[in-house]
Amino acid sequence: MIDIKQLWKDACSCVIGIKGVNAVSYSVWIDSLTPLCVKDNTLILLAPSSNNKITVNRSYKDAIVEALTRIGSMITDVTVIIEEEKNLYESEIKEYSAITQEKPALDVKSQFIARYTFDNFVVGDSNNLAYHAAINVAQSPGVSNNTYLAFNPLFLYGGVGLGKTHLLHSIGNYIADNHPDLKVLYTPTEKLINDYVDAISSNKIVAFRTKYRNVDVLMIDDVQFLQKRVGLQEVVFHIFNDLYQNGKQIVLTSDRPPAEIATLEDRLRSRFEGGLLADIGAPNLDMRIAIIRKKMLLEKIAVNDDVVYYLAEKCDSNIRELEGNLSRVVFYAKLRGLPCPDLETAKEAIQHTTVKQQGVIDSGDIINAACNYFKITKADIIGKKKTKDLAEARMIAIYLITDMLAIPLVSIGQLFGGRDHTTIIHARDKIAAQLKENPQVKRAVEDIKAMLKD
Repeated sequence: MIDIKQLWKDACSCVIGIKGVNAVSYSVWIDSLTPLCVKDNTLILLAPSSNNKITVNRSYKDAIVEALTRIGSMITDVTVIIEEEKNLYESEIKEYSAITQEKPALDVKSQFIARYTFDNFVVGDSNNLAYHAAINVAQSPGVSNNTYLAFNPLFLYGGVGLGKTHLLHSIGNYIADNHPDLKVLYTPTEKLINDYVDAISSNKIVAFRTKYRNVDVLMIDDVQFLQKRVGLQEVVFHIFNDLYQNGKQIVLTSDRPPAEIATLEDRLRSRFEGGLLADIGAPNLDMRIAIIRKKMLLEKIAVNDDVVYYLAEKCDSNIRELEGNLSRVVFYAKLRGLPCPDLETAKEAIQHTTVKQQGVIDSGDIINAACNYFKITKADIIGKKKTKDLAEARMIAIYLITDMLAIPLVSIGQLFGGRDHTTIIHARDKIAAQLKENPQVKRAVEDIKAMLKD
């Protein structure tokens, strides 16, 4: 009989990077699933809530099935259920429960992805400071003498897919192995927000604060999502102070430095900047080649050198995408019965990633992306309201359309409620000037462009 817990563990170890699954979405949505049984080559997973079930079915089911395929299982489908539906699989669950009961309870280390360790992190000029700072924190978490004082908090920042979460999980895995007496809590900011909302709605805010204060090491991923969350920022500020004053370690990650996180309270920004800020930049070509070869070694796969160089040249800014492309090429070659993927197979396997950005973005895509980024409606962005937030969002959308598309200024004006071409020129030129002096505007433009590439 299949050991479904081991099967699920193996699948989870490789699901990140498949079809949009990142460390945050894994932690919030997939890690909360529990394998129950297998019926007719379908893995039955228990979700903690109806919302979790709906989200997994809508956004992550295909990725889970692909992960199960990659590990060589015979599972062909996944069914996600909630507690009320368990009776539909009563006999199968009972059959598999014996194996489940034999397994020990999950420990602290279960919070962290096992394959994210310092040993398999490729170090280069772009991440050298962050890597060594992370090792120092892992070896001596919360130490408050002169040598390590500046490492608390440790604030790691950089673009999407460059290794921040890898280092965060490496710290967690190291502490779990070498400091098993320490209580460690890892949370994506999205989960922190959900916990806070639940605590407010159920009048359990004291329990919420206790949960996050009663730890030796607190690790928060993607803290840029705290922006505009004024109430939660207040709570995080006090949690931060309690931990720091008691010599507890705090590790934070973000896609930008604290100074560029919009609407972050000054006192919280000051706390974030009070330790060590470590930037993680994009890898150069040699480092990208090293990353591919390291993954080949870890996964025990063989790829020709020309394929390695092709992949390294095609993806120059996102390590997660780079590793995902390698997995896709190997899997594609396997489907075609090839023992080792050649260059033509590689080109065919990732062609969708190289043509996706060509000729498919239109003005509607840019307007929608700007609306999603600034959390406003299309009616707001093309309407007549001139509040500061709406005006900035509108001008950024106009700038992006002029920058990315060959559309006449008069036509752009029509897209934005019939504005004349001089208004469009003013918006374009104002944002172009602010890109040189306003880091928040520059970040917004970069983020929206990144959204359009996904």
